[in-house]
Amino acid sequence: MSSTPSPRFRRPAPLFAARAEEIPGAPDPQLATDLGHESARALLDGVYRSTDPAVVERVLHLVETEGLDDLASLWSGSPAETLPGALWRLYVLHTWAQRNAHDVVRRYREGTHTIPGLRYLAGVAEPPDIDQVRATLDEILRGAFTGDLPIALGRAGAVAVLCAHGTAHLADREQTPELQHAMTTQASRLLSTGEELTEAARMAEAGTLS
Repeated sequence: MSSTPSPRFRRPAPLFAARAEEIPGAPDPQLATDLGHESARALLDGVYRSTDPAVVERVLHLVETEGLDDLASLWSGSPAETLPGALWRLYVLHTWAQRNAHDVVRRYREGTHTIPGLRYLAGVAEPPDIDQVRATLDEILRGAFTGDLPIALGRAGAVAVLCAHGTAHLADREQTPELQHAMTTQASRLLSTGEELTEAARMAEAGTLS
């Protein structure tokens, strides 16, 4: 057994805090952009090169331990066609599925009636249930950091698009105008997220996602 220690996991939040202290006054937009790209690449490369399974699990539960706000400060302002922007959308989708799995299952099932073929790309076992949806999003997020980024982004995009179509169907059945409007808005946002993740997957496959 090798005595070489596994690479130490470095979370992105301290990187932002350390660099942000160097900025007098309001953060410079370009520096904020650089921080987002640097932290996303450092996190992705650090996990990919690690031989310690615990490192992957820490990244999987990064939102639970550090909070979504920490990632938002780094990545939420990044365009979808960048690595930090794609990872941000992936983490948001994963967090939604973990916290609201029942709702995700309901919307996903509705969506498969419209575009059933897309469920094969999403890779959710049929018929989907709460445990399966959570496990699938765990698998997708884990895959993004273990060498299958294009596949992970593509699967996440398929899940989001299916949920978008399902949400639109459910909105049509709502009798309350306020709820119907809210769900229609959610469907539009989910569709945008799905399309963005799908495009990010294409760029990752081509080696142009940075």
